[in-house]
Amino acid sequence: MRRRKTAVTVGCCLAFLLGTLLNLLFIPGSEPPPPPGDELPPSPPGVSLYPPEEEIGGGQAALARQIRERYEEVLRYRQHWAAAAGRRPLRPRERRLMDLAPPRTSAEQPRPPGPRDRPAAGPWAGASAELSLEPPLLGCRDIRDVSGVQYLGSGYTKAVYKAVLNRTLAVALKAVDFGGHDIAHCVRQFSALGDCYRLAAYKIVKEMILLQRLRHANVLQLYGYCYQDSNDIPDTLTTITELGSPLEMIQLLQASWEDRFRICLSLVRLLHYLAHSPLGSVTLLDFRPRQFVIVDGELKVTDLDDASIEESSCTSNSDCFMEFPARNFTLPCSVEGRCQSMNEKRNLYNAYRYMI
Repeated sequence: MRRRKTAVTVGCCLAFLLGTLLNLLFIPGSEPPPPPGDELPPSPPGVSLYPPEEEIGGGQAALARQIRERYEEVLRYRQHWAAAAGRRPLRPRERRLMDLAPPRTSAEQPRPPGPRDRPAAGPWAGASAELSLEPPLLGCRDIRDVSGVQYLGSGYTKAVYKAVLNRTLAVALKAVDFGGHDIAHCVRQFSALGDCYRLAAYKIVKEMILLQRLRHANVLQLYGYCYQDSNDIPDTLTTITELGSPLEMIQLLQASWEDRFRICLSLVRLLHYLAHSPLGSVTLLDFRPRQFVIVDGELKVTDLDDASIEESSCTSNSDCFMEFPARNFTLPCSVEGRCQSMNEKRNLYNAYRYMI
């Protein structure tokens, strides 16, 4: 009898482990983020964004192309939002990011709007992708004398710090991690720290635009940004955001059912908003617990540099096949050659897979 119970127990454990392995290996949840070696990030205003390809070697030409692609991706998000919202054309004197205008003389340079916003350095200061951050906008002056600075963590691109402003407001500061994988890999490959930083910084700029455009109770709040010189690079970018505590699954499992229900409800509201956002259906390609924080008991997404509004391309319905643990779906392929609601379905699956 004991031997039979042991055999049944072992069989159940093996079945559970096998099912989990098959779920992880063979069920596509989302498009994984680009391999660390292929994804290359953002840049602040500064020197020329990219040199002419005919004047540079093959390796630097590849780096320039990647910078150009990152910049154009950020422009698409800004312009997509502007078209959807029917915004007026940008005025030349508005404060903007990622300058690409022709060089101006010193007499033509617009006066900075205030002490919080530094004028962009370099010959390309003039016109760029505007953020239109609404007041109260925090800037360099506000983070000049911060206290209680504490390192919180880092990923492939960014490092995050906790800081206290005016001894009252705790915020999170995000900046490109010079010791991170993206910068280190790029420098090893191209030996150009300035351009590698510019590439990496575009991911932060993209995230800033998305945090500004996706206004929702379950999206982290953006307070402002600052350009300042660092590591011999002019105008390095730091963003100032709402501070939250990391989402720890062990702590979540130990929480009361009321707290867990509230977080689950926050997740559902976020998924609904992402499916019907002003930018269209937004998918989080890197949908994992570490991309979320808890603020006053509410779940908020904090990392949006791997978000996408592009639905998967297709030529027929068979290209829009999605396999789930309990059920498979074949989504319709639109006349524009895009899988309808694919972004929404990815988010739903990943929410189930990693969190629910």
